[in-house]
Amino acid sequence: MPIRIGIIGKTNTGKTTFFNAATMLSGRIDKFPFTTKTPQRGIGYAKTLCVCRELGVKDNPKNSICINGWRFIPIEIVDLPGLVKDAWKGKGLGNEFLSVAAQTDALIHMVDASGSVDADGNIAEPGTGDPIQDFYDIEKELVMWIAKIIASKRKYIEKTLETRRDTLKGALASVLTGLKVKEEHVAQALELSDTKSKAFHDWTEDDLLKFSEALRKISKPSVVVANKMDI
Repeated sequence: MPIRIGIIGKTNTGKTTFFNAATMLSGRIDKFPFTTKTPQRGIGYAKTLCVCRELGVKDNPKNSICINGWRFIPIEIVDLPGLVKDAWKGKGLGNEFLSVAAQTDALIHMVDASGSVDADGNIAEPGTGDPIQDFYDIEKELVMWIAKIIASKRKYIEKTLETRRDTLKGALASVLTGLKVKEEHVAQALELSDTKSKAFHDWTEDDLLKFSEALRKISKPSVVVANKMDI
């Protein structure tokens, strides 16, 4: 099963163009918001030196391919529909986006560095948009999405802890398993957010958001791609 990477960002930031280049596919590209209405999937390849030359052996890889001493490792890439503000509440294609993003191992966050996309995802004059705010808006959607799931299961988690059926990290991991969250992710997030020593029933909204932000970074590591810098 290859690693799965999701391409996220606002609409019209160049996600599908990047996807097409990485997978050699031909997803539809247009200037209108939400051109990508359903997730598109393809395979790209990470290139690294193969150890066959170093060890002087002839290899027979099962999960990749070796060409002239270079190993090509398959990576599943998912082009996700563009996000808008309040997607975590179901606005735009938020539910579609978030349900698929949950199944990724890492994220590529595509940002329009030229500032030529307005707050609603429409093409605008370069420099009139705010790429930094766009970045934070998308990050907030991911954090709020995780926090919403935990809040909806709060009574279940509290009951689980009261009856000592599980630990806090185990209870949280169980309600977030659909997001590919593991107990070790939860343990690290509790440490990073300073919520490890606080009783769950005493968590404030701020505690929940701090934990959710830490968990997002740990369970869905991401890299920012500053696109359209030449415009």
